[in-house]
Amino acid sequence: MRFIAKTLEGLESVLAEEIAQIGGENISILKRAVSYEGDKIIMYKSNLMLRTALRILVYMDEFDIRDEKDLYEKVKAYRWEQYFSVADTFAIDSVVHSDKFRHANYIALKCKDAIVDRFRERSGSRPSVDVDNPTLRINIHVRQHTVTLSLDSSGRSLHMRGYRKSQVDAPLNEVMAAGLLLLAGWKTEQKLLDPMCGSGTILCEAAYLALGITPQQKDRHFALEKWMNFDDDLWAQVKEDAYTIKNHQPFDITGSDINPKAISISRDNIETAGLTQYIKLEEEDFFYLDHMQETILIFNPPYDGRLKENDIIQFYKFIGDKLKQSCKNCSAWILSGHIEAIKNLGLRPSRRIQMINGSIPSVFCQFEIYEGSKKAKYQENCQHASY
Repeated sequence: MRFIAKTLEGLESVLAEEIAQIGGENISILKRAVSYEGDKIIMYKSNLMLRTALRILVYMDEFDIRDEKDLYEKVKAYRWEQYFSVADTFAIDSVVHSDKFRHANYIALKCKDAIVDRFRERSGSRPSVDVDNPTLRINIHVRQHTVTLSLDSSGRSLHMRGYRKSQVDAPLNEVMAAGLLLLAGWKTEQKLLDPMCGSGTILCEAAYLALGITPQQKDRHFALEKWMNFDDDLWAQVKEDAYTIKNHQPFDITGSDINPKAISISRDNIETAGLTQYIKLEEEDFFYLDHMQETILIFNPPYDGRLKENDIIQFYKFIGDKLKQSCKNCSAWILSGHIEAIKNLGLRPSRRIQMINGSIPSVFCQFEIYEGSKKAKYQENCQHASY
């Protein structure tokens, strides 16, 4: 079987690594997606265990078309009855990137007509469309003249973990939060701090990662559970492994925020996620924190659209000053959609990763803060390495 895992721009590389870890083969990185191969157990693992995937599509067919009539005929010729019956329901999601075929809704309508007509001609009856909870969700992707047919095995987007019951303005996507942790290479033996924790999403994803368990809630349902070839026993086996805690060593995850509402929201979300015992929360102003030695910081500074440009730049200058003063021997990772402001931290990034956060072009930057000069730290490491 061939799969396409959809993701956010900038997370393709860490998603590919995750896929390799669960046994996926022939992995290829695409734009906002990763293609790979595997069997049914890999499909089940992909939905439960991939932290940076938005949905898992199962490849069905690919062909070229000349026009809408050609599309209709080729979709109608496909053996849809091997996947569902007239008693089932279906829905079509269409994505179009083409100079000739410009209207995704029209493409979806033509494909729906083709499928319905095939069933009606063969059985005298037709399956119904259910856009909310169908038996089968079909993905139609058109790139120029090439059509790719896939089945959506996930259903609801995999970023919708189920633990975020409330949120602050412009919350961080759960898949993005998990991706930031993986890009930063955070290890559970390192102290982790999100000093502007907002809704607590980074904290929750970090705790799930530290425990080695899936962040998907146990009562979540996936589209694949309705398929004709669904294997209950295999699914139960994969689920048992996905929810088994694999790390019993202690770890240190802390979140803080100046906003008491954010702390309350984070506390509620962490409780819903079943992670209260694993995460510490503090109602603190980042600029007054004083216990950040030898810590990895990962955070997304809040962006208020009402602030003037100079205020935002000044805010980032204060962040840079605080990092230099109070974060000795720390690694600070900052996600920012304000490219000019992050240049005013007064620190040179050791890594800079281009991303899209929501619809905002962003950068995820790493800043290494040493006790003393960077040159002295380098020389010290070289001396240690020589023994």
